[in-house]
Amino acid sequence: MKQFVKIFYLISVIVSLTLLCPLVCRAEAKKGLLVYDSIYGSTPEVAYWLKAIIGDEQPLDVKRVDQVITVAPYDYVLIGSYSKWEKPSPRIYKFVEKYQSDLAKKQVCYFLTCGDWDETMILKVPGGTAHQIAGRNYLYELMTKYPNIKPVVIAGFGGRQVTPALQGADAFMIWMLEKLAREGAAWSGLDIYESLVPERVEVFGNDVRQKVLGLEPLADVQKYRGFWQSAQPGSLTDPSKKKYTVRTYTVHTATDKLFYSRFRIKSDLDGTIKMLAAWAQQNGVTLNEQRKTFFNVYYHAVKNVNGKDMTMHVVAAVMPDDPGAVHISLRSYDKLDARKPIEEAIGKAEQLLWADGRKIEGR
Repeated sequence: MKQFVKIFYLISVIVSLTLLCPLVCRAEAKKGLLVYDSIYGSTPEVAYWLKAIIGDEQPLDVKRVDQVITVAPYDYVLIGSYSKWEKPSPRIYKFVEKYQSDLAKKQVCYFLTCGDWDETMILKVPGGTAHQIAGRNYLYELMTKYPNIKPVVIAGFGGRQVTPALQGADAFMIWMLEKLAREGAAWSGLDIYESLVPERVEVFGNDVRQKVLGLEPLADVQKYRGFWQSAQPGSLTDPSKKKYTVRTYTVHTATDKLFYSRFRIKSDLDGTIKMLAAWAQQNGVTLNEQRKTFFNVYYHAVKNVNGKDMTMHVVAAVMPDDPGAVHISLRSYDKLDARKPIEEAIGKAEQLLWADGRKIEGR
């Protein structure tokens, strides 16, 4: 009889633990908030895509920025925005400003839907100063303005432009960019232009799983791409046109307004910086660092030619969707008849960086 009681007691304990374990695990799960801002609807598509990757079993509220009245109940906050005028939306700035003391105590991640993903890009418009654009570069000002908030992960995904839906100011901005773009405008002739890189969304979602929630990365992450994909054509006048054509990593352009070389190598950012320093020393070039982040570095590379300082714009960047590689761009905006020494200097940079089989061919 005593043995039967012991067995019954043991079974009762096992059953109780089995019933209580899910409740305990659920109680310990981190509570998250994904807050977003959007004009045309692309950012919420990405928001719910990320929620699926992070896991429907994870407590994660998804709310538009104007639906949030407090961040206090949450352990972590994902903040997403469209980009406009090379930064997140004004409402996102106000949100971060309002809740910055709370956000500084929580795990925070930033993401953007934006026009371009290439973080080696430089924009130079007449009368303006050449500067970095695209991807995570658009988050730089926000992070600088609120340095007490230390994001765990940041991302710039690219995005979607539906030309017939654009408001007046946005349509004008796109038209102006198309006219001023010295390196071409990929959206020309398209009703729908997409620049989003799905792998970046997937890397970001898995980074949140690992670095914020302590979970394993999702192996079959590609199954959720349906949150973004659609059957709409890129052009109503020519349905054969694709919304998104993957741009090549390797580009070499020489026009009367621009000399431009872009490529990627097997290296890391620190190693690339050392190689660029060696190139500068060997070729009478002064590297003036304009900005350095954990993912890229931007230099004004100045070479004196016949008593005149000529500037090359040099960017090296690591991309989350292309691990083990560094993407490099070198640009000169000097006129064709004066820039031969600059072209030669860029050629020597290519030789040094490509040596020992470092150049990565393809795409």
